[in-house]
Amino acid sequence: MPATLNALIRYKTINSCLYGGRRKWSIRELIDACSAALADARGRYEPISERTIRDDIRVMRSDILGFNAPITQEKGLYYYSDPQYSIFTLAITDPDLAARILSFLLKLRKEFKHPELESILDILRNLAIRPVVKPIMTNQLIIPESHFKIREFIELDADIEIDRQISIQRLSNECINELSVAPRQKPEFSWGYLFERLLK
Repeated sequence: MPATLNALIRYKTINSCLYGGRRKWSIRELIDACSAALADARGRYEPISERTIRDDIRVMRSDILGFNAPITQEKGLYYYSDPQYSIFTLAITDPDLAARILSFLLKLRKEFKHPELESILDILRNLAIRPVVKPIMTNQLIIPESHFKIREFIELDADIEIDRQISIQRLSNECINELSVAPRQKPEFSWGYLFERLLK
């Protein structure tokens, strides 16, 4: 099973353990819960290392994937300081965050054939487009640069590497006629949607 999918299963499991403030969890209990969840998914049991779970907690506490989870440790026990917090409810709207999650999930593509993975990647690509309002001149028309498609993350090769270059696709003649139309709304997307689709 791909390491990225394993990580998603662990994040989901840790969140399920800590959500609701029912109890506090030791690192050993989190290891056992994540090992059991992965065994269910893989069909074989392999214990997870303490270092892996501590790294997962670090990622969940950080903004790396946008979780910023309020994980607190007290006397060796872990819990959410806000019992109502859940990673499932976090909306993904920031283009930079969408691009980071896109890069994270692209690692699944080679090994994980899931019917909904491509549609999720397409949504994230769309979310990763950053509108810019600086106008530019073209053919004596002032066109807001927000009407250009700007992608900061491009698939470069067969290994699905991500490059932080900007690709600007110029407006077609048809698009010039749509300048007065309000920009399309970005789709609503959350971690809950992602988990529900990929980890059913």
